[in-house]
Amino acid sequence: MQRHADREVHERLDIERLLDSQYVAHVGFIDPDINQPFVIPMGFARDGNRVLIHGSTGSRIMMSIAKGIDLCVTVTQLNAIVVARSAFNSSMNYESVMIFGKARVLSEDEKLLSLEKISNKLIPGLWDYGRPMTKKEAAATLIVELMLDKVSAKARAGEPSDDEEDIQLPLWAGILPLETSIGPAVTASNAKGIPIPPHHL
Repeated sequence: MQRHADREVHERLDIERLLDSQYVAHVGFIDPDINQPFVIPMGFARDGNRVLIHGSTGSRIMMSIAKGIDLCVTVTQLNAIVVARSAFNSSMNYESVMIFGKARVLSEDEKLLSLEKISNKLIPGLWDYGRPMTKKEAAATLIVELMLDKVSAKARAGEPSDDEEDIQLPLWAGILPLETSIGPAVTASNAKGIPIPPHHL
C-alpha cells in the first residue's frame, strides 16, 4: 500500500517551478563497475523538457552516467519543520521531484549552448560578463541530458496532523519555517576595487 498518496503533485508547472528554483540535484545510480550504489549532489539546470548535468570528462561518476545506466535524480526544497504534540506526528513541509531514466551525452555541437544555460542558471549573468570558456575547458567538461518523461513529485504543506486525543494536551504545536536566500555579494580579496556587477546586486 502506498503511503501518503495525497502528497503527490501532478501539475507540470509546479514541478518546473521547483526545478527552476533549486541549484543542487542528488543523482542516484549503481556503479556498474563495482556494483555499488551512489548518490552524488551535483549542479543542474532545467532546459525545457530536460535537465542538464555537467562534470569532468575524467570523473568516474560522469563516465558511469555516460554509459547509459539507470538514474534517479532527486531535487528537494525543505520549507518548514512541522512540530506536532508528539514526535511520531511531527513532519516536514517540503516539495520534491524524482526524475527517472537514462542520460544522453550531448555532442560537441550541443555542449556550448548547454554550458551557457547551466552557467546562467547557477550564476545569472556570468556567461556574458566573465572570461569566455576555452576550448580546453569545454573539452574537459561532459554534459548529459535527462528527459523529464518519467517524473514523480510530492509535497506537504500545512499544519501538524495531531491525533484527536493529543489536541487536548497543553502542548505547543506549530511550524518552524525554513528559508534559503542569496545574501549580499562579498568581494574576493584579490578583486578589491572592482565594482560588483549589476547582475550580482
